[in-house]
Amino acid sequence: MPHSSAQTLPRSVASLLARLRHQVRRYIVWDSVLAIAVVVMAAFWIAFLIDYFPVRVGGSEMPRSARLVFLVITGVLALGLVWRYLLSRLNRELPDDSLALLIERHHPEIGGRLITAVQLGETPRSGDSYSPTFMRKVRQEAERQVEQVDLERVFRPEPIRHKVTIVVPLVLAALIMAIASPQTFGRAIGRLTLFSDSPWPRNAQLEMVGVEVPIIAASEADEGATQLVAFEGNTVRLARGSNATLRVRAAGEDFGHQIPDLCTATYVDDDGNRGQSNLRRVGRVIDGYQSFVLDGPPLTSLADSVTISIRGLDDRLNDYRIEAVEPPAIAKMQMQVRYPDYLRVFHNNADFDQQLDYQAGVRIREGSSLILTGLASSPLGGVDVVASDAGSGASIGTSESAEATSPTLDAKVADDGMSFSLALDDVRDATSIRVVPRDADGISAQAAYRYFIGVVRDEAPETSMRMSGIGSSITPIARLPIKATATDDYGIESMSISMLVRQQPGDAAAGPVAGNAETGSDPNAGEQSYSVSPQLDREGNTSVTIDLRDLVDNEVLRPVSPGATVTLNTLAQDRFNLAGEHVARGELIRLQVVTPETLLATLERRELEFRSRLEQAIDETRRLRQSLTAIETEAVELLAPADNDDESDSNDAADGTQSGSDKSDNSTSEQEEFRSRQRVQLRIRQAELQAAKTTDELAGIVAGLDSLLLEMVNNRIDSVDRRERLDEGVRTPLSDVVEEPFPNLRRQIVQLERILMATQTDGSAEGGAAGDVAENELPADQRMRSAVETAVTTNDAILLQLSAVLEKMLDLESFNEILDLMRGLIQDQEALLDETEEEQSKRVLDLFN
Repeated sequence: MPHSSAQTLPRSVASLLARLRHQVRRYIVWDSVLAIAVVVMAAFWIAFLIDYFPVRVGGSEMPRSARLVFLVITGVLALGLVWRYLLSRLNRELPDDSLALLIERHHPEIGGRLITAVQLGETPRSGDSYSPTFMRKVRQEAERQVEQVDLERVFRPEPIRHKVTIVVPLVLAALIMAIASPQTFGRAIGRLTLFSDSPWPRNAQLEMVGVEVPIIAASEADEGATQLVAFEGNTVRLARGSNATLRVRAAGEDFGHQIPDLCTATYVDDDGNRGQSNLRRVGRVIDGYQSFVLDGPPLTSLADSVTISIRGLDDRLNDYRIEAVEPPAIAKMQMQVRYPDYLRVFHNNADFDQQLDYQAGVRIREGSSLILTGLASSPLGGVDVVASDAGSGASIGTSESAEATSPTLDAKVADDGMSFSLALDDVRDATSIRVVPRDADGISAQAAYRYFIGVVRDEAPETSMRMSGIGSSITPIARLPIKATATDDYGIESMSISMLVRQQPGDAAAGPVAGNAETGSDPNAGEQSYSVSPQLDREGNTSVTIDLRDLVDNEVLRPVSPGATVTLNTLAQDRFNLAGEHVARGELIRLQVVTPETLLATLERRELEFRSRLEQAIDETRRLRQSLTAIETEAVELLAPADNDDESDSNDAADGTQSGSDKSDNSTSEQEEFRSRQRVQLRIRQAELQAAKTTDELAGIVAGLDSLLLEMVNNRIDSVDRRERLDEGVRTPLSDVVEEPFPNLRRQIVQLERILMATQTDGSAEGGAAGDVAENELPADQRMRSAVETAVTTNDAILLQLSAVLEKMLDLESFNEILDLMRGLIQDQEALLDETEEEQSKRVLDLFN
């Protein structure tokens, strides 16, 4: 821009300065443009190489954030250059004197004339006075020198040349890339300007297929199946602890790509642990793709979230994240049990009868209904449940024919998802329940929760019956005392005692009788029955008496004749009503109906057996007396010398004159004494056992006599005198012997062993009779002799009592023989009378003929 001096400067000088000013500004523009071009082109190629070169060696592209940072830095540098080299320099003033001075610096031959002309031409110049002649002279000389000025000498071409040498190759290279590969150039421009994130083309092409995980299902039919979980936004969620398989595929020649020989996975978990694993090549190329799998770390028993990158040749799958989440778990299982109707004796309004927490080995009653309530550790999205028979594997809750088609049961999940419930009705077999909880994202527990519900089956009742005071033979008018027992695990519903009377064929008593609904008799078959249902006590016991005479008198039964058979049986039933009924029958008791005379004969034979057993007991008691006498002899011989030997040994020890041979004899005598003592002790124990055996034998005879007497009473045998003689003369004395003398004898025999053991320790009076101080002070042999004599005296008293009972039994036998003789005479007389009547009837009939 011309200044005021241009008005007085010569035209040639003013033109020179104007041309110089224009060239300076043009130089500034080119220098700035070239500097900016250097920065931009250098940034382009640097960013391109950083973004593209790692791809060629198997790396990954520069991320978008890095490209953004690079773009921002480049822009900042370009703007800085625009301001620094262009705007700030163009805004500076270029005065004429500065330009003149610049010209004279490169043209010293001007000699200051140009700068003088410029400065003197500035108006107004206060304080200066120049002659016009001088001024003209200066301008003329300045005009002559202007013609010799070369403005090219003012500018330095090196900076421009250096920038051009940098920019031109960079621009040419860009042009060549744009012409040779427009797609590559366009992708580079798009990626570096952030208009595109398309990856660079590679020789290999990898594709993420997904993660294959095993299906955790309640049904055992689904075991081993897998499902493919795809990545959503490079992220997939898996259950912690799961065993997953990462699947990747590589495009082959059909798609113009090269299949890598090896794919490598690098991973890092949230704790910063890093690792590397090689993917396994699976199978062959299918549909143009080759599959690779990673079934090892870090996907084996996944413990933490992990970020995985896959590299194969020059392709790379970056930052695929597998998040490990806690699978849902069943923290607690509760059970509500409702008993079946056969157990609900006392009804209530409750929905269930028992509530408990599930424990291993829990069992419920057969036929119960069950509600299982599971409490979850996290919100649930669904529950897969299968209940099957633990024995056969058949599913529960389905029809018998559909056990393979509908194995699952419906589980109701609560609104908050923190619990679920499952109902099982009419559980009759042990049931195995498999439960797999799933969260809202479909992630399931890594193993099925197994619950085993055992079943306590209802057992059939047990019943037994016994008869007191009745043998295998009865009279037609007998009383049958019965004691029966019926037990069941959950109580007895009913119990009955039935009696079946079977008459001999052709018996007149087997004719028809008035029917009775309770008896259920069958007059055509010669059989008649009777039953009674007694009440049971809390322990299931009952007692009832069936009186044959009363039943006949009341016309419930027909008269029972000798020769008939009476069969008794018990029948018990519980409340079980699920599948049939539980009915138990007791053992049959068969009784033979005989005449009173025949029964008496049987009882007499039993009396003879009792007499033989009593004679044997008397003989054993006599042998016991002999054993006691032998014990006395051996014990006294053992104890008496022992005392003398002790005194002699003490005297010898005091004198100190015992020789070696005496010591040997003393050792031999001690051994003989030990064996003798053992022999005496063995005899005492044998005597004690013999006394106990005889006592038990006599007690058995007493019990047999009690049963015999009861049989006589229950069978209504008209022999009161005989019963009294047998009771008072035999049974009562024997009972007295069993209760008093024999226990006393056993205590006395035990006392013998105590005395022997006491003398074995120190030979003192220990173990003697309690409270008898004077007796304890006696020597051991005298105490033994006294004790044996006492036992022998008791044994003799027992022998006397038993002998008296035996004589009484012999008297009763003679009395019974007399009765039998009289009974025979009476029968003969009755037979003679019958024959006489028949003969007289025959003679009367002969007179009419």
